[in-house]
Amino acid sequence: MSFHEADQFSEFYKTHAAKVRGLLFRLAGEVALNDLTQESFLKAWENRHRFRGDSEASTWLYRIAYNCAVDYLRRNKGTVGLPPEELEERLEQDVSNRELVELVLRSLEAELRVVVILFYLEEQSLKDISLALEIPEGTVKSRLNTARQRMNDLLVRKGVKL
Repeated sequence: MSFHEADQFSEFYKTHAAKVRGLLFRLAGEVALNDLTQESFLKAWENRHRFRGDSEASTWLYRIAYNCAVDYLRRNKGTVGLPPEELEERLEQDVSNRELVELVLRSLEAELRVVVILFYLEEQSLKDISLALEIPEGTVKSRLNTARQRMNDLLVRKGVKL
């Protein structure tokens, strides 16, 4: 997809905005969602000349959004995600399965959370995740395995049988 002209970029935005917002929401939460979405697309527009077409445009955009989220998380350390004591408290409450999965997902560090989101929720291939995050496929597999194990451990403590 070419998106070097304003009207083309507008179409690019319409095509990818919902998925980028979903990724950013799950990585950084709701408070900064609009700002991070705007920042991601602004950076994509400003750097559109750097897109070489070696991957899908969505893969390139996910990398930009991920970087924006990680920068936000670094600047706001301790304000995103769930502290362990709050997670434990919330796990003791009666929550729906969807809420439980969201809680467990939010308990993961950003580098683990992003691979889970991209693989399971956005249905990206290991190769595409590797390209988007600029890490080897083996690292993607390792992070997925670690994330699954941590999520499984928390769910088992809640009494969920997998």
